[in-house]
Amino acid sequence: MNNLKIEISWGTLWRIVAVLSVVVAAFLVRNVLINLFLAFIISSGINPFIDYLEKKGLPRILGTLFTYLFSLIMIGLIIYAVLPIALMEMDNLLSGIVEFTGNIFNFSSTQDFIKNFNSTFNEISKKIFSSDLSLVNLATSVFGGISFVITVIIVSFYLSISREGPEWFLRAILPENYEDRIMTIFHRSRKRIGHWLQGQIILSFVVGFVAFIGLWLLGVEHSFVLGLTTAVLEIIPFVGPVFAGSIAVLIALHNSFLLALYTVALFVIVQQIEGHIIIPLVMNRTVGLHPVVVLAALMIGFQLWGLIGIVLSVPVAVILQEFLDDWVSIKDSRRAAKNSLP
Repeated sequence: MNNLKIEISWGTLWRIVAVLSVVVAAFLVRNVLINLFLAFIISSGINPFIDYLEKKGLPRILGTLFTYLFSLIMIGLIIYAVLPIALMEMDNLLSGIVEFTGNIFNFSSTQDFIKNFNSTFNEISKKIFSSDLSLVNLATSVFGGISFVITVIIVSFYLSISREGPEWFLRAILPENYEDRIMTIFHRSRKRIGHWLQGQIILSFVVGFVAFIGLWLLGVEHSFVLGLTTAVLEIIPFVGPVFAGSIAVLIALHNSFLLALYTVALFVIVQQIEGHIIIPLVMNRTVGLHPVVVLAALMIGFQLWGLIGIVLSVPVAVILQEFLDDWVSIKDSRRAAKNSLP
């Protein structure tokens, strides 16, 4: 009987140790890596505008400063204009939901239900604030979230200023044999991620605006908030508008069954426009990911990291697809070379 003998060289052993060390280090600093990747996504989306200004003769640092300031001012103006309307309609919407649920479950009166709801909410609040969660912890969480957003914006700003910064870092750490191939994948991934971010913003705006106009024309209450909800949930392809449409149908059902049917028809039309016109024009041509791949990536991202995972899932899928495409091209080249041999 032959004895199977396995020998592992010191070089292989050191490579295994190095890979495990990198994995452990990445896990320990995962929050920093998430921060950097989010900044990379934002920078990839904004870079085409900065490159355009640079081609027109504006220095890159001034173009970057102008683009970021303009974007932040526009976001601030939108929040300033939208937030009061959204809060007012949200208050009316919650009141309508309380009244609607009170009618469904045949409570003695809506006021009794509101009193019961308030007492239950107060009890839950007391339990929450009597536990480890305190106002100090809450303030710390809020401050941490704000500082996280500011850090991401600052890092993305510096990534946009220095076009060759990330490239220099990658070239410094990559082995020479793989440098050119991985840099090619990096450039393709960055371009596609930028297109994805731009396409996602356009897609959310168009679908949310169409839903808002349709609901407003039908006379559905809280059409502004419902359109805004549709735009936000559009980050989840196909499923997001269905969820937003379900909320709109419930609101319309409170007025009349016929209005609810019209609302269902509206969101079916929106879904068809999204699937057959907007996504092929905006997303498929720019990103090239199949909707099933996008949904799978979103579910995996949510399972691993929650809401942050949803945001990161599609860019990660884009990068993985670039590596897979490159690997397939290598295999095809090797197969073609073998077939060409006599």
